[in-house]
Amino acid sequence: MLGTVSTIFSNFLYSYLPYLVIFLMSLFMPADTDLGWHLKYGEYFSKIGKVLKENILSLEMSGYKWPNISWLTDFLTYQIYHQAGFLGLSIAGAVVIVFIFFFVDRALKMSFWEKAFIFPLLFYLELPLLEVSFRGQLLSLLLTSVLVYILSAYQRGEKKTIYFAAILFLVWANIHGGFLLGLGLLSMFYALSQVKYLTIKDVKQFRESLRYLPAIIFSFLATLVNPHSIEIYLEAARHFGNPYQKYIVEWVALPAFSSLWWLLFFWGIFLIFNIRMIISSKKFIQYFEWIMIAGVFYFLSHWMRRYAWTMYLVSVPVIIAYFRSIKPAYNSFSGKAVPIAILSGMYLYSLIYHIPRQRLNFMNWDRFCADYIKCSSESAEFLKNNILPGKFLSFYNWGGWLIWNYPQIKPSIDGRMHLWRDEKGYSAFAEYYFLEQDVTDIEESDYDVVYMWSEKPLFNKMIKLSDQGKWRTVYKDDRAGIFVRVH
Repeated sequence: MLGTVSTIFSNFLYSYLPYLVIFLMSLFMPADTDLGWHLKYGEYFSKIGKVLKENILSLEMSGYKWPNISWLTDFLTYQIYHQAGFLGLSIAGAVVIVFIFFFVDRALKMSFWEKAFIFPLLFYLELPLLEVSFRGQLLSLLLTSVLVYILSAYQRGEKKTIYFAAILFLVWANIHGGFLLGLGLLSMFYALSQVKYLTIKDVKQFRESLRYLPAIIFSFLATLVNPHSIEIYLEAARHFGNPYQKYIVEWVALPAFSSLWWLLFFWGIFLIFNIRMIISSKKFIQYFEWIMIAGVFYFLSHWMRRYAWTMYLVSVPVIIAYFRSIKPAYNSFSGKAVPIAILSGMYLYSLIYHIPRQRLNFMNWDRFCADYIKCSSESAEFLKNNILPGKFLSFYNWGGWLIWNYPQIKPSIDGRMHLWRDEKGYSAFAEYYFLEQDVTDIEESDYDVVYMWSEKPLFNKMIKLSDQGKWRTVYKDDRAGIFVRVH
């Protein structure tokens, strides 16, 4: 009897404890500032039965045709929220994160020792993305982990698994624009593997692998099966060289010497250390594809921060070399005690500190408003109850919140619109941004009502204009102000 109990406990410890720890650590209050408009898109599809393709949610660029690649994510988000609210989204986000680690584990066939070190390390590196909880970018990271699994199986000789990539991209192209990074990863891996075979003069393997080139082509073709067809590529092309990317945090480089910048810097040193160790052990050819891919994504991460989250994931097949090199004998005391101590510590931390801090029993729009987008429900209620005539300008980050919670108050702009440009080159975001930063004088605009966060330069400008009698402050609290032009 005791032997059976001991076996069950050991199986739980070695098989499930790492995943339980990741699940508990991944329970976060959903914090995506764009959650509101994602819900509205999902609601539209659920009730109308078709994908919303035109802008009917904001005042600026009304009717603009936008191929929303994440329509399936929006549908899932709405269904989860409709059935289980914020708690449902929090749990869904945690489940997605667990599966990310599951596929990385399966791809690399990690031991208990390796999981105990790599799981916490990868979790910490990806935390800025993970802590926002369920959203398209998180699902895209999950699908990246599935692709890593497929490519690792292909590398081990299970060549036919690469055909599953087409199914993966069929889903991915309807989930998130990150599928383009996935296609790049798939193409690079296949090309590098062929280069490797030529380098080591394995002509037989090179020729045999050419049989799997159609899997790459099928993956590209599969992405065209979406409500927007080829338009998703045209939309992506419009992003490149867009001058307004530099005003969006995700689309710019990490600030030099910031904590995330230092993390990226030291990760580069750790990668170099692992590569040197791999070369010293004469295993460079074995790791060749992943070393090259990790290097490419590492340099891309210095150019644009959004690449960092993919880079950390695809570099795990490289840095695992170090943890395998220091792994003690399986039956040794340290081989068992150290991993158990690490995971048990994380388990206790999640129960004692992390989960209570998340206040999972107190997740609602009031808290979302107060803690994450710093908005003012009272100011929105004022707008709802008082019709203010004239052209309306509202704070960018409150757009999604207004769209979902206050359909009577149509925002001027929201999180969908940062890279929108019409056929004449007009960008509502550019016009808004320069007004918000008080670069363009609001007095020279045609706006009559301004609804602004108290931390923005435009808010201070509006206070001065009110003092001068040019505008009137009709509402003001610690977080928001509503101003009306005096004619």
